[in-house]
Amino acid sequence: MAGPFSRLLSARPGIRLLALAGAGSLAAGFLLRPEPVRAASERRRLYPPSAEYPDLRKHNNCMASHLTPAVYARLCDKTTPTGWTLDQCIQTGVDNPGHPFIKTVGMVAGDEETYEVFADLFDPVIQERHNGYDPRTMKHTTDLDASKVSSNIPLLICIACVQHCIS
Repeated sequence: MAGPFSRLLSARPGIRLLALAGAGSLAAGFLLRPEPVRAASERRRLYPPSAEYPDLRKHNNCMASHLTPAVYARLCDKTTPTGWTLDQCIQTGVDNPGHPFIKTVGMVAGDEETYEVFADLFDPVIQERHNGYDPRTMKHTTDLDASKVSSNIPLLICIACVQHCIS
C-alpha cells in the first residue's frame, strides 16, 4: 500500500517538484535553526530583575495592579515545563496600556502549568477579575447533566434559525 507522499510523487511532475521543494525547505529550516529546541531553558541574567521591570504607571489592567517589583523579581526567572516565561505572560498587558474606563486582564496563560508556576500573580488577578473567586480555596461548580437544560424557544424556531444562519 502506497503512502500519501509516494502517491503524490507519482502523480504529476509539477506536483512532484513542489513536494520535494517543500520537504527540502522543511529539512533545511530544521537543520539551520540557530538554537536547539528545549522544553524549558534557564536564562542567566547579567543585570538585576529591577532593570527589566516594565513601567506600568499609566497602565489600566489587572496585571498592572498586582505586578509589583517584588513579585516580578520572584517570578522573572521561572519557566513552565514548556518554556513559558513571566515576560510572555505579561507582554500583552505591557503593550496595551488599556482604557481608563475599561479594565482588562492584561496577561495570558501560555499553558496549563502557567497558573501554578506564576500563581503569585495569576491568583490575585483571577480574584479581581472574577469578583473574589479564589482558585486555591473555592471550587467551581460544574453540572453537565443535559436534562437540566431547558429552553422556552420552540424547536421549529430553532431549526429555522439554524437554517437561516447556514444559508
